[in-house]
Amino acid sequence: MSITDKQLKSIEKLSEYNGPSELNDGEGLVAKVSPKANITFQYRCRFNGKNKRIRIGKYPRVSLKQARQIHKRMLELKEEGRNPEIALTGETDFVTLKQCLDYWFDNKVSTLKEGTRVLYESVAKNYFYPAFHDVDVEKITAREWMVWFDEIAKKNPKTANSAFSKMRACLSYCKSKFLIDGTHFEKIKQQDVGEAPKAGDRVLSLPELAKVWIAIERSKAGTSTKNLHLMTMLWGNRISELRLARKEHFDMVNDVWTVPPEISKMNNTIRRPIPKHIKPMLERLMNIYDGFLFPGASLNVPLSISAANKYIRRIRETLPLSHWRTHDFRRSISTICSELGTAPHVVEKMLGHDLGGVLAVYNKHDWLSEQKDAYEGFAESLFIQVKKELNSGT
Repeated sequence: MSITDKQLKSIEKLSEYNGPSELNDGEGLVAKVSPKANITFQYRCRFNGKNKRIRIGKYPRVSLKQARQIHKRMLELKEEGRNPEIALTGETDFVTLKQCLDYWFDNKVSTLKEGTRVLYESVAKNYFYPAFHDVDVEKITAREWMVWFDEIAKKNPKTANSAFSKMRACLSYCKSKFLIDGTHFEKIKQQDVGEAPKAGDRVLSLPELAKVWIAIERSKAGTSTKNLHLMTMLWGNRISELRLARKEHFDMVNDVWTVPPEISKMNNTIRRPIPKHIKPMLERLMNIYDGFLFPGASLNVPLSISAANKYIRRIRETLPLSHWRTHDFRRSISTICSELGTAPHVVEKMLGHDLGGVLAVYNKHDWLSEQKDAYEGFAESLFIQVKKELNSGT
C-alpha cells in the first residue's frame, strides 16, 4: 500500500511514535520514521554489487511528491547502470573512475606497445570499467578499494595484485596531469592485495619440447600460426618480436634477423642469426606473404596476441605435461644451450638481453657466429628427440 500525505501529516504532528519504523511506497522508496516521529525519505536498492540506502530528504522539507519525483529519476539512473545518487548530487561536480581510465588510455596507454595496450585493455574491460559507476573517484574510501580487490582475489589472487599495479599507474598518471588531486587508493600497499606473481621457473625438457613440437606440427592451424610457434621454440624470442616481424627485418643474404626497437620489449635493437633449420621456414613464409609474415584473419594485420595464446591453450590441453606457456621456451632454450656448453654472454644475446654494467655501454658485439652454433646445436638435439618420440609412437 502506497504512502499518503494524510498518513505522513498525522505522524509528523506526534511527539512520540511507536508504529512501523518504515512505510513502504513501492520500488524501494520508503519513509523511515524515528521514535520521535521524524520522517526521512530513503531509497533502498542494490547497486554495483552492494546494498545501498540513499537518503532523499526529511519530511516536510521534502514533500511526498518531491520524494517520488527524485525516486523516479533514481530508478531511471539505476536502469541505465548509473549511480542513483546522481539524482541528488548532479554529475558535473566530480571526476569518475571511468573518466580517469578514459584519460589514461587516450593519453598514455595509447602510446605503449601493442602487447601492453592489449593487456591493459583486457584488464580494464573485465575489472576496471564495471567498478564504481558515477562515483567521485577521490571519495572512494581505502576500505571500498580493498573490498573490491578482495573480491577479485577470491577468484585469482595474482590477478588482483596485477590489477593493483595497473590501477595505481592510471590514478598516478591522472594525478600528475592534475585531473584529480589525490585518492584514498594511495593508502593501500600492493603487498596487501592478492598474491604477487612468482618469478617463472618452468623449464621444458627436450622430451617435453619434442611433444609440443609434434603437437604443433599435427595441429590444423594455418601455416603462419604453426611456424610462429615452431620458430619461437627454435629461436627463444619473445613471441611478439616474431609475431610483428616484417619481411624487411630479415637479411636472407647474410642470415641475420634484426628486431627493431619499436617492437622489442626493452626498446633495444636485437640481432639474431638465421639458423639453417629456420631459414627454409622463413623462405616459405616470404613466398606466401608480403609485409607481415605472421598475419591473422587479415593479411595486412599480424596475428593478435590473444589468438596466439588461444592456440597454445588448445595445444596445451592435448598434452599430458605440467603447465607451460610459450614464454617458457625462452627459459628452456637458455637452460639447454648452457648445458650444451654455450657461454653465458652468448645465451643472453640469444634472448635479446643487453649485457650488464660497462660491457653494455661499450661492447655492442652480438656474437652472431657463436649464437648460430648454439641455435643449431639446440635444434639438432631437439630433432633427435622428436624422432625418438615419433618412433616410440607417442
